[in-house]
Amino acid sequence: MFKIENKIVGRENPTFIIAEIGINHKGSLSLCKKLITEAKKAGADAVKLQIVDPLYSYCKNTSSYKIFKKNNLTYENLLKIKKFCKKKKIILFATPGDFKSLGVIKKLKFPAIKISSGLITNYPLIAEAAKTKLPIIISTGMTYLDEIEKAVKIIKKNRNKNYAILKCTSLYPSPSSEINLKAIKNLSSKFDNVPIGYSDHTKNYDACLGAVSLGAKLIEKHITLDKKIIVPDQKVSADPKEFRQMVKSIRNIERLLGKKDISPSKKEIKNRNIYRRSIMSVRDIKKGETLDLKNISLKRSKGLKLGLPPNDFFKIIGKKIKKTIKIDNAITKEYIKV
Repeated sequence: MFKIENKIVGRENPTFIIAEIGINHKGSLSLCKKLITEAKKAGADAVKLQIVDPLYSYCKNTSSYKIFKKNNLTYENLLKIKKFCKKKKIILFATPGDFKSLGVIKKLKFPAIKISSGLITNYPLIAEAAKTKLPIIISTGMTYLDEIEKAVKIIKKNRNKNYAILKCTSLYPSPSSEINLKAIKNLSSKFDNVPIGYSDHTKNYDACLGAVSLGAKLIEKHITLDKKIIVPDQKVSADPKEFRQMVKSIRNIERLLGKKDISPSKKEIKNRNIYRRSIMSVRDIKKGETLDLKNISLKRSKGLKLGLPPNDFFKIIGKKIKKTIKIDNAITKEYIKV
């Protein structure tokens, strides 16, 4: 359990919901602000950006270099976005793609650092991120368990105890057959007391709901203003309406999950005497008559006096009664001869 600004992540706290803007802002300050506004309206706890210096992250002949070169935000715009998020009361943090971008995050004093699936084996970058002592959220797409363990070991070696692990499938979009949500339970057992979450790349948000049901304490989902707008992560992004419905459904699942206690709720306790059975007469029983399966039964008696409890049923079979009892009357000790 740890805090990112005013939000506590982990344990029995509400799921920390991240609206992944990434580079869906297309390098536009106004578009980024609109995405932040919609994320806040939808109920997201945080928005996340991807900050990359293409020269330090990708070779020039790659599509990634061209995409990030085209869709980058300036430092001045990032400062404005930070102020905008503060005004909107939504948490802002980012994924650094390289040492230079990590320096930008440190300079902007973002409250957390995200390590993407593509960076989980970038152990030098993870070490530098851990040294900031900021909470670190790690995505685990394409990884084997030993790679996750090594990343965690580096974080802990740098005396950073605040980290979370997200189950992730790095396919865009990810088909249902490749999601493997059961791994969330496995990660929870392997990394005791570490918040486990889920980063989604499917076309809908079903997997996000399944993840919360399995104990995910963080959910990360891409957001776009409109699916008709061509943005880098269009295929895996939810529009504002979908994102709002996802958040609403997650909060309802949290209510459904409740607590681990095996006991009736306060409202159920009030119904115990209404719905539970007690020993009642099924016909008029005359004084001196013997109680048997033909004249008594276990009945619900809403609004009437309760009879003896079910565990006394066979104890009183064969006993005689002291006085006449009318039909649908409670059989209590005062009627039974000892």
